[in-house]
Amino acid sequence: MKKLIYLLASVFALLGLTSCGCSGGEEADLVFVNSSDAAIATVVAHFEDRVSGVQNANSSPLERGETFGFEVGVYPVTLVVYADVGQRRELGRVTVHKAPSEGERWYVTALDGPENLAFTVDTRWQAGV
Repeated sequence: MKKLIYLLASVFALLGLTSCGCSGGEEADLVFVNSSDAAIATVVAHFEDRVSGVQNANSSPLERGETFGFEVGVYPVTLVVYADVGQRRELGRVTVHKAPSEGERWYVTALDGPENLAFTVDTRWQAGV
């Protein structure tokens, strides 16, 4: 049963790869920013009513400074970051509980942590990224 749940979650995430992710975040109200040395392959957003994931088209890891954008709509949303395309090795997760103020967006920045990734959530782009 546990394997079936993981399989379904993976299928739903892969189906959503093109539905809400926009690589640069032009229309996004939540932008995931990689400011770490981690090999990030997939970022999955768990919304109230759906799951959506993004990854590079060639499955290459997200480089430092690269971003993925999400059009969230309803908050909260939890971002889960994986080291592999198959979503088996989780590097970290963060939940954003409320929508940004009108005209703003959230920047969720992944930083190197002691064991897994650490995250900042701010309406400003983090300096040094």
